[in-house]
Amino acid sequence: MDLDRALIAYYEQEVALDRRAELPEHRVRLRDEFAGVLRADGARTLLDVGAGPGLDVVGFAADGFESTGLDLAVGNAAAIRRRGARAVAGSLYALPFRSGSFDAVWTMSTLVHVPDARFDDAVRELLRVVRPGGAVAVGTWGGFDFEGVSEHGDIRPYRFFALRTHERFAALLARHGTVEGYQTMAPNPDSHWEYQFAVLRAP
Repeated sequence: MDLDRALIAYYEQEVALDRRAELPEHRVRLRDEFAGVLRADGARTLLDVGAGPGLDVVGFAADGFESTGLDLAVGNAAAIRRRGARAVAGSLYALPFRSGSFDAVWTMSTLVHVPDARFDDAVRELLRVVRPGGAVAVGTWGGFDFEGVSEHGDIRPYRFFALRTHERFAALLARHGTVEGYQTMAPNPDSHWEYQFAVLRAP
């Protein structure tokens, strides 16, 4: 199974159906918290990896940051540009930017599609494009260990997910830098999936 091709097919359909018109409350809160970290750092430029239709990109831009969105789906990149923000289509594993191009990186619910075998490669690539000492905000679903296709929803093909316990996710991140502000939450009371969020400080 070509995981990237399946994800592209899924998210091209999702954006065409306009399924993500607003952000959940926990995402807005986390973005506001991270904006505070960026201001304290004196950060100016930000890359959102796995930006979807660009709701966070537009939010960061409204807060005064020069934000750029990147998404695997061409349709999502186009949706971001329609919202008036910069965007490119591309892969998490080969970001089309020079090393140290951004002051910070934001990636939400993106590593949930990265299998354990590619996790380190993905995090190294996120760190590559941020300046030394820059902040990389990582949010993903987890709370328990699972790798496989989740047969949920009405869009096909179904998506691959990789979920990790809170302890294992934190340990995986810590192999690449200093983990700050690690927190977990249960935003959906009807689901046993929980959200994990951390700021990884680049070496």
